[in-house]
Amino acid sequence: MSFRLNPFKVMRAVGIVAVVTYGIVLATGYKKSKETTTESVTKEMKIRNKDFYNSKDYKNNLTLPNQVVENNNETVTKELEQAKSSQPINLQQDQIAINPKNVSSQSQTNVKITNDAKKKQEETKLEVKKLEQKKQEEAKIAEQKRQEEARIEARQAEIRKQQQEAARKEQARVEAAKQHAKEEAARKAREEAKKNQIKSGSKKYIQVASVTSESSAREIAKKLGGNFYYKKTSVNGRTVYVVMSNMTDNPNTLKTMENQAKKAGSGYMIRSVGK
Repeated sequence: MSFRLNPFKVMRAVGIVAVVTYGIVLATGYKKSKETTTESVTKEMKIRNKDFYNSKDYKNNLTLPNQVVENNNETVTKELEQAKSSQPINLQQDQIAINPKNVSSQSQTNVKITNDAKKKQEETKLEVKKLEQKKQEEAKIAEQKRQEEARIEARQAEIRKQQQEAARKEQARVEAAKQHAKEEAARKAREEAKKNQIKSGSKKYIQVASVTSESSAREIAKKLGGNFYYKKTSVNGRTVYVVMSNMTDNPNTLKTMENQAKKAGSGYMIRSVGK
């Protein structure tokens, strides 16, 4: 699970910290300025102690002429009355008038704090901007990756489709070839059967005898000589032995076998294949 930084919360937090820091600095500067001003005023003013009459200055004043003492007393009295009737002292203005250096230093501090706060705020904005740019770049890269994967998948799907189509065509071609070979074989078989039928229909043989004894059939075939033999067959449920010649479509061969049957003195019958 990844942590996602909220830029607005960051900016708000930085702003609050900057304001609080600025307030603390102002309060601290004002306190220091007040203490400095008080010390300066204390140094410049002459405060009379309670036992002032024991001091050398007072004793010296006693030696002054009476007229001088009275004048001094009147002056002090007037100053006191004027101080009582004067407006309240504005400590902040007095501090400014007394310590312009402190005010300048405070202003510079305030300016520095403000600049630091602005700088931090700018840095925060820059950081947020960088984060946004980074997010945009990551989103862009992710989108490009997704599109590339989609293109690869599309190409693979097209390749699979072409392969399936090629396999289907090859299968169809093989099936067509098998069917053609089957039809061709059937055609050749029909032609061969037709040829054999035609050829068989033109062949003839000589049937000499049909006996029930195998020994008799063997004897007759031996007497006729070559080109004659016997074979076992069944006629109406009875086993018989047929003495016959070889099949031939050559008229000369058939004539020779016919002469052999005549010399043997046996009756014979010329028959066609299938009849």
